[in-house]
Amino acid sequence: MKIAAFLQDLAGGGAERVAILLLNQLALDHDVTLILARREGPYLDIVDPRVHITDLGGKRTFAAIIPLSKWLRRNRPDILISHLTHVNVAAAASVQLSRTRCAHVAVEHNQMDLNFSRITSRAVRMAYRMVHYVYPGINAVVCVSVGVAESVQRHAAIGPENIRVIGNPVVTDRLRRMANETPHHPWLTDGGAPVILGCGRLVEQKDFGILLNAFKIIRGRRNVRLLILGEGPLRPELENMIATLGIGDCAALPGFDNNPFAAMRTAAVFALSSRWEGLPTVLIEALASGAVVVSTDCPSGPRELLRDGMLGPLVPVGNPDALAAAIENALDHPVDKNLRRARAEEYTVENATRNYEMLLFGLVPLHAL
Repeated sequence: MKIAAFLQDLAGGGAERVAILLLNQLALDHDVTLILARREGPYLDIVDPRVHITDLGGKRTFAAIIPLSKWLRRNRPDILISHLTHVNVAAAASVQLSRTRCAHVAVEHNQMDLNFSRITSRAVRMAYRMVHYVYPGINAVVCVSVGVAESVQRHAAIGPENIRVIGNPVVTDRLRRMANETPHHPWLTDGGAPVILGCGRLVEQKDFGILLNAFKIIRGRRNVRLLILGEGPLRPELENMIATLGIGDCAALPGFDNNPFAAMRTAAVFALSSRWEGLPTVLIEALASGAVVVSTDCPSGPRELLRDGMLGPLVPVGNPDALAAAIENALDHPVDKNLRRARAEEYTVENATRNYEMLLFGLVPLHAL
């Protein structure tokens, strides 16, 4: 197949990372081109050389609609895959403008209705309002979890026949190798107090403030330390919170880490404190790295991944006391590592790519192959 994929950029989000993992694997057997509205972001470094990259040279996603339509008309791929709601809407417009027979697959990574309620960008809010009109014309909408599929059906008003649930490609040989490397932060190798680990963008969705409050409670009962890996707009607020709570000597925000898997392997507990998710890639990565995990029971993904709490405690969203108790329980009574890793292996890049290929082959006319 001749496959094109459209993304805004390769900034450090989970959706962009899994998109690249999928494209890298597809490029082993297919002609794959990655089209970017703007060529920037840390994940450029992990794009396989077999994936061709086209930079549309734009600043905003919607400014790329006409250039993308011209590219589609000129190159005529069999499939266009896009990721994230506002990018999906722009891609759908480009496919229509191109007047080609290119099939469009839109991938949804998160809770559509919850995201919409918190968006401040007028352009992105407009895209979400257009979903109701645009999504019925897309050939297939891939949702990364059952919970995301339910959210898309509510917001986009499309039936289950338009939707496929395919888990993200997360686990790779590279991840397994990197997990066995030496972690960057000294707290993870100095033999001192156990480390509780959080990882993700410093944004409202991840609710790291609750994790800080939970850590403060635990710290009053036992000697532990906390690391939160990631960057984002809430860094000043979280730094102030660390100072206010008086935990500056045992809680740190080291920033973005290009190998969080080694930290996951060596930390005592990995904690996901999110208010909402789609299918939290970071939780799969933690399981694959061998971490003991604790998570909020947020919509959606953690309950599916952790098999209703069998593979790690689930706690109510926004409850620091419950999160603290669950982390302490996980420290004292970790779930068997083999069970945790076996669950993560269901999300290998090979499994996900096989499921995508089955979908894509069904959308491409036989005469085009």
